Amino acid sequence: VLNAAIIAIQSYPQLSGEDVTMNPHYGDGYIDTVWELMETIFTIVYVLEVILKVTVDGWKKYSESPRNMFDFVITVLAVFATLYVYYPNAYSDSRLIRFIVMARVLRLTRLLFAVKPFELVGIVSVDIIPAASNVILLLLFVMYFFSAMGTILYGGLITRDPANPLSYTLLQAEDFVDNEYWANNFNDMVSGLNVLFNLLVVNNWTECEIGFEYVTGGKWVRLFFFFFHLVGVIVINNVVIAFIINAFFQQLKTIEDRKGWEEQVDGEATIKGARAMFRASNITGTSTGVEGGYIARVRPRHMDVEVDERLALRKLFTRTSTTTSDA
Repeated sequence: VLNAAIIAIQSYPQLSGEDVTMNPHYGDGYIDTVWELMETIFTIVYVLEVILKVTVDGWKKYSESPRNMFDFVITVLAVFATLYVYYPNAYSDSRLIRFIVMARVLRLTRLLFAVKPFELVGIVSVDIIPAASNVILLLLFVMYFFSAMGTILYGGLITRDPANPLSYTLLQAEDFVDNEYWANNFNDMVSGLNVLFNLLVVNNWTECEIGFEYVTGGKWVRLFFFFFHLVGVIVINNVVIAFIINAFFQQLKTIEDRKGWEEQVDGEATIKGARAMFRASNITGTSTGVEGGYIARVRPRHMDVEVDERLALRKLFTRTSTTTSDA
């Protein structure tokens, strides 16, 4: 949390539109501000954290955790960026370090799992992300298609180049100019996706559209914005939201069921939560020659969040027992 606060304070001037390149401390290649010192100290702390975890758990166990690998990648990149910026060379812009360590702020999402009232919400949210990937990809495909079409139809029309007559025509779109929507254009794919995201969240899209009317000299551009609003917002976006809400409550019910009682299945296994614990020495009356206890889990195919793991485990061991008895 403290690291996130320091990053926010450091980044505020740039996020507020201030020209930080005029500040000599950003490009002098020295640790000569309190914030740069704190940034370096946190990088050292994270390096020590990685070393201690690897030493205690071993690399194999450490690397099996996605959280650990995220921390490891960000820490390694921060170390290389710090050495590259502060080692005497032609590049000395400390903003490179800040852009990398900004990813550390994502560690705050772990508070969802640490704070009891939000723990269940955090677990459910993580579980439904893979299941929602298909509908989210559909939304991204629609946005990519419309961005490509916008680049072909309206690329280069939104400009501030004094040598381009369109820049003076655009000044007549007062709402567009007053809101400083210069970045809302289809001059490239990324800018086009930015426009479509604004349309997706219905953020002043009429003010954005009016600028394109002026530079195209007609109102046919309204059809482009209307069709995206119809397909992307009313249809696809609502499908995505409905799917996520449905998956959330379905997975919430599944997780609550996982916390249920222990259940014995024909004396073969004990189901607790989403796991079945069994002894491998004797399975369904057959001696296996294998000693020790094992845990069986069920992973849903195609990331189906509606799979009841307890029911699937119960059927697995019950069917195994019945088949063995009949044999």
